[in-house]
Amino acid sequence: MANSVLPVQAFRYDPEVVGNLGDVLAPPYDVISPDDQQALYARHPANVVRLILGRKLPTDTDADNRYTRSRDDLRAFLAGGAIRRDAQPAFYVYDQTFALEDGRTVTRRGVVGRWRIQDEGGLLAHERTLDGPKADRFQLFRACKVVCSQVFTFYSDPERRVDAILAQPGVLQPGTEFACADGVIHRLSLVTRPDAVLRISEVLSGCTQFIADGHHRFETTKKYRTTRREEVGHPTGEEPFNFASVYMANTFQDGLVIQPIYRLLKDVPGFDPVAFLDTIATECDVIPVGRDVREASRLLAQSGEFAPSFALWLADGVWRIIRVRPQSQAAFARTCGLHPTVAALDVSWLHQHVFFDLLGITREAQAAQTNLDYRHTIDDVANALTTNPGQYQAAILLNPVKVGQIQAVAAAGQQMPQKSTFFYPKIISGLVIHPLEDEVP
Repeated sequence: MANSVLPVQAFRYDPEVVGNLGDVLAPPYDVISPDDQQALYARHPANVVRLILGRKLPTDTDADNRYTRSRDDLRAFLAGGAIRRDAQPAFYVYDQTFALEDGRTVTRRGVVGRWRIQDEGGLLAHERTLDGPKADRFQLFRACKVVCSQVFTFYSDPERRVDAILAQPGVLQPGTEFACADGVIHRLSLVTRPDAVLRISEVLSGCTQFIADGHHRFETTKKYRTTRREEVGHPTGEEPFNFASVYMANTFQDGLVIQPIYRLLKDVPGFDPVAFLDTIATECDVIPVGRDVREASRLLAQSGEFAPSFALWLADGVWRIIRVRPQSQAAFARTCGLHPTVAALDVSWLHQHVFFDLLGITREAQAAQTNLDYRHTIDDVANALTTNPGQYQAAILLNPVKVGQIQAVAAAGQQMPQKSTFFYPKIISGLVIHPLEDEVP
């Protein structure tokens, strides 16, 4: 059987033309706010935001819109040499060095290549996807015929065989290094030596790959592949559209960091904090821990070692550890209708039992974020509560989901509640640009 993971002859920005790569690259499209979009447009005339999240204009038509403008920008970048195609296929080794909240500095390493899309099996997913983002990405892929952001996958190889291959003399070719405003240092190296390419392909093809981030991009690439196979009629299976662009990271490294995503509750009709606490207390231990959000986070981590837990802030300014009692968790697992791997998650108890059962926030409202805002750091939570007094009825801290939990959920063919995982840092967009066709755009 042909290997499922192969090198790719990618497009990349040329620093001799564009200057500092940090000025032309961007976060994934789905975390770019309107203000971020404006700032990225202003940062550099060739910033990749023009290719992944073009501006909408009041004058947009079927013939002139954000997707056609992205296509035209890509053509201009290619014609001007800002983006060039590499001379030969390669695996791209992408290292990100960053600081943790505890003061440690770690590096996450992943290998960028292309994944052969399969009719059955393949990458294992854990997150529910929405039609809107997939329709948006599909129009963009059709217009530009490239993918600027990888699907982030992880696999488990305790022997670290890829690292052993990369450590051999002459295998890694230095590419580029740069830092971004968030302090993350990015390094890209290439592997083109045929024997090393083959061995990496064999190792990664033999590993079960789980999607960490980029579920919408993967589903969209699959749809693009199906559409193009029908249009071509008799595809060989080796056309570029048969492959997804992937970044593959081994779980056996210090740099594979999963962070929680925090919740802010707003506009819940009839929300009564006293009655809410009284109800929670019938099923959980409620432990006041003061007003310091960092102390609440520290104690939450300890509580999570024993039982499903979250930290709750209410308008009185006090943080409380909410620890689900064993009998309550057992009752939830029996009656919630969720697969055991999903029912065991703290975030499932929160979304299904607290948000839906107790507060009446429907699944549709949760998906639309009608009553929920999300924050990625403790500082973001603290700032939201202090700068917008009265806007939020409650704030919730969660412990991070563990790699093993994601693997169990995905292997069972199940899905977690939305925004359950945040793999930090995000993979930067535009560093490796993957063609979907022999001719682009």
